[in-house]
Amino acid sequence: MIEFLVMAFFVAQPVPAAAAAPVDGGVPPAADAGSRPGSSLAPTNLKEPVQISADRIEGERTQATLTGNVKATHRTMNLRCDRMIAYYTQPRVVTRVVCTGGVQAEDGDRMARGERAEYDVASGALVVTGSPEARQGTTYMRGTKVRLTLGSERLEVENAVIIFEPPPSTAPTPPRRKGAGTPARPSPAAPAPAAPPAAQGGTAK
Repeated sequence: MIEFLVMAFFVAQPVPAAAAAPVDGGVPPAADAGSRPGSSLAPTNLKEPVQISADRIEGERTQATLTGNVKATHRTMNLRCDRMIAYYTQPRVVTRVVCTGGVQAEDGDRMARGERAEYDVASGALVVTGSPEARQGTTYMRGTKVRLTLGSERLEVENAVIIFEPPPSTAPTPPRRKGAGTPARPSPAAPAPAAPPAAQGGTAK
């Protein structure tokens, strides 16, 4: 599993004053700390980073392609798909990601699924297409396009079909009357008694 950690905002982080100038003509503290053996190369103190993990990643100058079990997290949203292309500026600041195949997004009680999604990092807007469907609480929706924005409870669906699930019933169950139940089956009728044999006629001797 490869993890790809990037900054998710446009303004570059300011350089600390201590790192801008050497102390007593020596090596700047930041550079000296980074050259120490065993120190981590991971960035620190990032503001709202986008964290992406995948089985494979191929990086280029302005974009990276991630495939296999792709998972991305930004603020309160979790995004999964089969393939993702992350577009970034030169200092590796991600501006947009495009997901294809088995897209699933979750943000609080809002969920969306589809075959393709585009996420704009600056605005926090996610647009899902490709037979998309969405759910918010007990409301299910499907249409041609689903749009949700981080930091907002709003969920937009174009050409929507909406299904509202009724809340679970809280009415008490009426008490069962005593003796009420399944009526007993009638017993089969008893057979009629056989008729006595007829007397034979004749003259007594």
